[in-house]
Amino acid sequence: MTAEQLQQYVDAALKQRDQFSLVFYPLTIVLSIGGAWLISYVREKGKNLATKEDISDITQKVESIKTDLATKQHFSQVRYEREMKVYEELWPKLCVLREAVLSLRPVMDSGLKPGETEETRKQARAQKFGDAYMELSKIAEHSRPFYPPEIWSELRNLLDVCWGEAVGFRFTDLHQDFQKYWDDALANSKKITDQVNKLSEVIRSRLSKFD
Repeated sequence: MTAEQLQQYVDAALKQRDQFSLVFYPLTIVLSIGGAWLISYVREKGKNLATKEDISDITQKVESIKTDLATKQHFSQVRYEREMKVYEELWPKLCVLREAVLSLRPVMDSGLKPGETEETRKQARAQKFGDAYMELSKIAEHSRPFYPPEIWSELRNLLDVCWGEAVGFRFTDLHQDFQKYWDDALANSKKITDQVNKLSEVIRSRLSKFD
């Protein structure tokens, strides 16, 4: 293995930096063994040909690769920690939104409380949903550069289906179109639950790449 071959191997491996735990540690071993072998090889062969400059050049190349490797490992760890923080902030807000949107028109709805009207209950539920929706939307948008596009896409899909349920809740009259009101509620409830589960799996799959 020449110094150039070692450099090519490391460059190719560093391109897989998302899987740093699987790549960086074996690379450290390769660098240690490969660098020592190259220097030993040049010294042995250099009894007649090699110069101190040859050995110095190889040593500098190996040390440069080690430094580059350590830098990439550091930034991969920082990115992992930043991404984990995003998910830790997102998920509780997501759960609050799921509860709020599914409470807009639950299948087993309760009767009106004393002093409560259908309109005041509707307004209270809509307000609870709106607050939860805005909280999740804000975190998702503000943190968008720090997690992959596929997760943003699934988050956007969830927000869209939740908004659709809120619109149906607000503008479909229970008394005028009873069947449509509850058919839409049931269909949207399933969509929301399925989308939350899908988003959970996408995040889980993303995190497994760091294992």
